[in-house]
Amino acid sequence: MFLQYFCPKQISMINTLKHILFAIVLITTFFANAQTNFETTSWDLVKEKATKENKLIFVDLYFTGCPPCKEMDEDVFPTKEVSTVLNKYFVSFKSDIFKEDIGKKLSMKYGVSGFPTFVFLNAEGQVIDITSGFHEVEEFTALLATMQENAANNIFKKYNTSLDGNYPDFYVDAYMNNKRQISFETFDAYLKNETNLGAEIPFVIISSLRVGGLYADYIVENAAQLAEDYGRNQVKNTLTTIVLKKINSLEKTKNYSDFNSLLSTIKPIYTDVEWAKYEPLFQKQFTSNKL
Repeated sequence: MFLQYFCPKQISMINTLKHILFAIVLITTFFANAQTNFETTSWDLVKEKATKENKLIFVDLYFTGCPPCKEMDEDVFPTKEVSTVLNKYFVSFKSDIFKEDIGKKLSMKYGVSGFPTFVFLNAEGQVIDITSGFHEVEEFTALLATMQENAANNIFKKYNTSLDGNYPDFYVDAYMNNKRQISFETFDAYLKNETNLGAEIPFVIISSLRVGGLYADYIVENAAQLAEDYGRNQVKNTLTTIVLKKINSLEKTKNYSDFNSLLSTIKPIYTDVEWAKYEPLFQKQFTSNKL
């Protein structure tokens, strides 16, 4: 009835605008629905929900101002490919590691040092794996599939299921109070009394706060077992820092043989894609130092 007051050309324009507005509404609705549902309740309730719904747990540890964290929030988690899988098979939980105690506690538990860090667990708290950094949509969906497969096959890491542990005071202060100016003497006084550096607490201390120095060779020589126990990503990140530190000492002796031997030892911990990125970096660093 309203359209009778317009000429045919005006009516055509109105109909076109209606179609455009309808399309905008559809697109807006699609993206509004394609969102990962992150829980904002307590950690205990997250585990209870995972148990009740027979789902796995996905944890996103981030902090405000972290560029790759923001990229994941804007470009990956809202996509239909990712949100559909996370909402159907996981209870998703995220926590700011500087503002929330549970974020600090989870970071301390797993020796987190890079962000964002993603922890995948079952409802009982067994760790499936831990990874970090920005992931493209395709890469992340493949990762989610791997986490589901590993959980179904009871493939878990060595971390115990409790968030509480007999951590030394300096380690607790580092994560809970952000007091990270710790002397090597403090670290070493604690670690020298540990009979098994591959146990959970010594490992997270070394890999997160005491990388290199006295314990570099232990990490390098036991990288394969540590990766199996605590996650390849954790060990890879530690190895990268160790190698960059070791290059300086190897450069002083001009020991190219030891340098190549070091690279051969650590290479299996990296994927082919990662090695294509890091190996030239190591070579360039060593060569530039030699010159």
